[in-house]
Amino acid sequence: MSCPWFHVPALPAVGDLVALDRDEAKHAIGVRRLGAGDRVTLFDGIGGRADAVLTGDRDRDGGPVVRVDASARVPRTAPDIVVGIAPPKGDRWSTALDMLGQLGVSAVVPLETDHGVVEAGAVNRARAARILLEACKQRRGAWVPTLADSATAETFVRAAAADGRAVLVAEPGGEPVASVRGARLAVAIGPEGGFSARELGAMRGSGARSVDLGDGILRVETAAVAAVSTLRAVAAG
Repeated sequence: MSCPWFHVPALPAVGDLVALDRDEAKHAIGVRRLGAGDRVTLFDGIGGRADAVLTGDRDRDGGPVVRVDASARVPRTAPDIVVGIAPPKGDRWSTALDMLGQLGVSAVVPLETDHGVVEAGAVNRARAARILLEACKQRRGAWVPTLADSATAETFVRAAAADGRAVLVAEPGGEPVASVRGARLAVAIGPEGGFSARELGAMRGSGARSVDLGDGILRVETAAVAAVSTLRAVAAG
């Protein structure tokens, strides 16, 4: 069984001591019931990972102290994918974030769209960040996906293209998503009603390509997972 993973804001040097913060300490002691001598993995969310051991000591706030025995820098998982997504209602937004975090996307951009039902700029960012962090722990990943500022669909496409990414828009009738190759990609997922004709025209005018996810109309979170999973599988194959 792999060691439990705990997040630290900054990765200590080999031999250094660091105390887990309140949330991580609660999980280590209250949930995992870890004690002196137990091995753990620390990660900073930006590619740093360390093997560490609980010393049995506590800091003045009661957090368990761990000693770093070895550390490494971990490259991002290929392909590097940014997902722009119109937030769906309720718990489905949390589900989308959790799944995308487990799939190791580089960033999630909430999209303001003509047919959207949730105001992208008003999402609970603190809660979204926690979900992405926990999903990263689940996948044993060293990189926590970034939760970017909200953007319109056209702005998302322009920014991704300027960053050197191939930009894809999930839309029936496009090329099969499984035919796409690329190391750096961006995918735009529209709301339940789809992107408007105006938005599609603007995105295509900014360099986006339409990709088809197959038969049927998928929910927003399902479409996002299907697109990213397929792109990852193609890159791995």
